[in-house]
Parts: sequence; structure tokens; C-alpha cells
Amino acid sequence: MKPQAVSLMAALAPVEEEWRSLRATATRLRAGQETPLRIASTPSIGQGLIARALRRLTQDYPLARVELIMGDPPSELSRGTADLGLMFSPRVTDDIALTPLVSGSIIALVRQDDPLAARSRARLEDLRDRRLICFDREKSPLGWLIAQAHERRGLDYAPVMTVPYSISAAHLMSERGDVSLVDSLLPQAQRFDGLIQLAIEPEIKITVCLMALRSRPLPRLASQFVKIMQDTNASTEQS
Repeated sequence: MKPQAVSLMAALAPVEEEWRSLRATATRLRAGQETPLRIASTPSIGQGLIARALRRLTQDYPLARVELIMGDPPSELSRGTADLGLMFSPRVTDDIALTPLVSGSIIALVRQDDPLAARSRARLEDLRDRRLICFDREKSPLGWLIAQAHERRGLDYAPVMTVPYSISAAHLMSERGDVSLVDSLLPQAQRFDGLIQLAIEPEIKITVCLMALRSRPLPRLASQFVKIMQDTNASTEQS
């Protein structure tokens, strides 16, 4: 080989190495290795809907990195710390786009030794004198919906303890007569021994909504996750 060719090959070696590194980085980016998919949600949605969707996502992207954030999804989106948010019946600003996914309702949890446990449903009036462990009406969209339902029946909404998540309310039931009003997805995501769930009259409907910022394009993994969530919801409605 001529000396000029040897010199040219030597000069091109670093370029070729950089090109290989760039291609490897692009491959990792496509697989979701470099930038994690960041999803903000509440525990009952995370353990149920999100967990099922992530199992499907990782079949197509086995190297994908995912960060689940248990916080306030609208705030996480606005701060740029989350790509997507999922929440029950959120109240959001105009810069956040909402996509309704799954409908549910508020249910009551009572202890197994509670007289109400023998029934399948309870009226809000039946809970008037109970120790209610539930959501704050100002801080939680679910709390606001439950408070509105009470007021329409002429009842005071005065929980003895307020919690940020349904799972917290369920775990804090310690005394006979305690009642928690929680979302209906919680018992699907986690089992609570010794607790009985009751339908509530009147029905308090809730909806899981997918949230994303209108001004920010979705990353590749986030777009695929949204498609899986929508496909799953469509299949559920058809069945």
C-alpha cells in the first residue's frame, strides 16, 4: 500500500470511530436507552393502567428506560419534569391537552366487621356519622367531586383525615366505623384484606385522563405509550 494511502487511512480512522459511536448513540436513542420516558401519575393508575401499558411497551422497546413520578401530574408537566401525565378528572390550564381514557366511579371501603359490609352499596346519607378518610376538596379533583355530591344531597363534607391518594386512605382505616371513599381502579390494582368495597349512591363518575403539553412535541417513546393506552382503551370498550 502506498504511503499516501496509509496516511489517508490513518486520518480517517478517528472519523470512522466517531461515526460508529454516533450510530450506536442513535440506536440507543431509538430504543429509548438514552432519554427515559417520564410519566407522572397517582399510585392506583400507576399500578394498574400504566403497568399494563408498560409491559406492552417493553416488548417493542426492551431497552427502554422509564421514570414513574408519583406527584401532581399537571405541575410535573408544566415544570418539564414529565412527558405525560395521567390523573382522575383533572382541572388543568389551557396549555395542557386532555385525552379521556377510562371511566370509573367513587366507591366506599369499609372494614369487614362493619354493619355496612353485608350490603353491596351505600348512600352518602349512610356515611353521615362515620369517620371519613378521603381527599381534600381544594387540593384534589376527586375531593372536589365528592364534596359536590355531598352538597347536592344537603350533606356536609368533613373528612376526619385527608389524603393525597386512594391507596393512603385504604391503609389508614384502623377503627371500626372508618370509611374511605376511593377510586374504583384501586381494588383492581391492589388487594386489601379485611376491607369490603361498596358502590355509592348517587354514583360519582370519574375519568382517567391522559395529559400532555400542547407546546412540546412528544418523544418517540411517549408517542408509542399513548398509542398503546388508546388501543387498550378501545379494545376494552369494544369488549
